[in-house]
Amino acid sequence: MIDAPTRAELPLIPWRDLAPYLSVVVIEATADDPALTFGAVVRELRKLPPANSKRRTKLVAADEAAASDHRQLEGLGTLETAGIDQLAGYINEVGAVPSWLAERTELLNTTYELGLVVRRGNLIAIKPDDRSAERLQKWIDRSPRLAQRISPLILECTFLMGRARGLWLQSATGRNARHPDAKTSVGIDLKETLNVFADSGYSLGSARCELPADLELDQLRGTIGATIRSSQLWLKPMPTIGDFLATVGEIFDLIEKVAAEEDSLIEAFPELARDVTDLSEVHGAYDVAAIDVDHLPATDAAGEETYDAASILESAAIIVVPDSRTARFKLKIGLDGVEGGVVSVTPKPKPHGFLLDIGPVGSFSREEIAQPVLDALRSTDLLTVFYESGHVYSRGRITKKNTTIFPFKNWRFQSFAGFDIEVEKPFGHLSAEKIHGAIGDEADTSLFSWVLENFSDGWLICDDGAGESADFLQIDAEGTLRFIHVKGAESSSPGRGISAKSYEVVAGQAAKNLVFMEKERLAEHLRSTDAPYKASWVDRIKVSDRREFIEMLLARSEEDAREVVIVQPHVLEEKHKALRALEPGTKPPQDLLRLQRLETLLNSTRSSVVNSNAELWVISSSDM
Repeated sequence: MIDAPTRAELPLIPWRDLAPYLSVVVIEATADDPALTFGAVVRELRKLPPANSKRRTKLVAADEAAASDHRQLEGLGTLETAGIDQLAGYINEVGAVPSWLAERTELLNTTYELGLVVRRGNLIAIKPDDRSAERLQKWIDRSPRLAQRISPLILECTFLMGRARGLWLQSATGRNARHPDAKTSVGIDLKETLNVFADSGYSLGSARCELPADLELDQLRGTIGATIRSSQLWLKPMPTIGDFLATVGEIFDLIEKVAAEEDSLIEAFPELARDVTDLSEVHGAYDVAAIDVDHLPATDAAGEETYDAASILESAAIIVVPDSRTARFKLKIGLDGVEGGVVSVTPKPKPHGFLLDIGPVGSFSREEIAQPVLDALRSTDLLTVFYESGHVYSRGRITKKNTTIFPFKNWRFQSFAGFDIEVEKPFGHLSAEKIHGAIGDEADTSLFSWVLENFSDGWLICDDGAGESADFLQIDAEGTLRFIHVKGAESSSPGRGISAKSYEVVAGQAAKNLVFMEKERLAEHLRSTDAPYKASWVDRIKVSDRREFIEMLLARSEEDAREVVIVQPHVLEEKHKALRALEPGTKPPQDLLRLQRLETLLNSTRSSVVNSNAELWVISSSDM
């Protein structure tokens, strides 16, 4: 190690001139005196790496202050005024050989890296310099008596409850060609894109979410990012060090508020796989894989040591020894196809996660081959482990696919008073011409006339018949296009139970006809299947043909909303509420099991609809 100069020999931090980017690792001090943890963090970060032929690092400025000193910091004032207990900063000068030059050269790219440590109470926010980020995470893992990361659930519920603008997800299931190892996405609100079928096999790695406006914060606004595994938050550049500290203070405020309610927290991403804390059900490791460092989120700390280890593991042979009946297992390791020995791997609990304890089993048969692989495995956390029990270890967490049966969230319960909910079309099954002509007649109480009564705003046409796109199509005054599919209830009895069967056909029709979401294809279909008798209305007034509807269809923007609506009044609102109100853990009645089957069907249909850039709504009965 290079001996660092004492603080008295160094220039002080130019606090007035700092405009740091807010990217911090937030930890909780576990020492009886949080100041001890603060001091240990500062010492760890100020350690300089050994000089080598590629890089030279020198500490060029440092400062440290406590509120109890009542010291005036230039451009900041006292820490007491800023609401901070302790503050430390340092600046490293880093000279690195350009990538296009040989190592032996005096030409260096020189950069200056800033590190900051801020404490209030037992919370500490750390902005490490670029070279120390990975080392900091390892220090946290081996220092549980001094510090621990913030609970992932607290971070999720504190900072990720708003609209999700970016997501990085990692697989929580076994590897196969049909299932990506990781998924990265950006959008307006990615929470609306998650579904229980496509995403329950992924766990949350990182996210960027909008901070809710009702938090009424002065500094912490806009879109914040979080990597919950490493307890890291990032926001934006801060104009001054005062703004940086004020924002950190608001981060501390929110964490303390949410932590006080930890027992009642609800996940921001309930569809995703969840962390496991009990190893008793984890068994049967059958495969391992080394994570590709280039596929990690940009915010996930990956230093030179990790890249060097990843390079070794890329050419390593790592094979699971079968027949593991616990979370512990053995690996045969080697390089370039040559086996070097066997190691044991044991997941050991740490605060909010696990560490893999990896060590040799006996003596290596080829130490020169096995030792580099073992060192690479020990020095990094790049190993992903897949278990027969359905669990996956990755980056300090053990997760399992989410098997929760999720309620369908898009029910609309409306009154069908005055209509026969068992009758779908007028006069039973007469000719298509008579069906279209009878819709809306005073004598008709079928569900087709209910649709006319409730979807008369704007342009409405009936497309019932062979090759239909839907029973009805509507474009309302706001430009929303609706595909309305209608099915009669199995019974009109007020005591009728839940039936998944009654929705199977109409849900299948809704999914099958998503092909007509493309407006030119739909317009061509409506032209080619038009007939003089086919019913059309504009603001409930019957018109002679579909031409005006087609004109409005083609004039729609791609930004206009699209909905698929299923009208099937078999499920009663009161029955649905009663079943959903049942206490968890009670023996489920048959109707609840039927409701779960039904809502699984509807969630599956919604997944297809959402993938077609539309939303699914199901209308059932609010009548008693």
